[in-house]
Amino acid sequence: MVRFADTHVFREQRFSIGSDRETGGYFLSTPVSGHMAAVEFEGYFSISAAEYRQFSVTPDSALRFLHDCRMGRHSDRRLE
Repeated sequence: MVRFADTHVFREQRFSIGSDRETGGYFLSTPVSGHMAAVEFEGYFSISAAEYRQFSVTPDSALRFLHDCRMGRHSDRRLE
């Protein structure tokens, strides 16, 4: 079974949101860079139901959160 199921994909902003089938919660995924910025991979971050609803209707409202995730500022919300 796939853990992360995308429900909305926002190509212009380079992120997606969806449901985490393991926890029943929601996630945002976005490309992030590794320690030396040589490798880019998909990072998954937990978001609340309210954030999920807001980001699905107004994707630009996620831009600050996206930037912070890409800069490593939300490691506490990182999903493994």
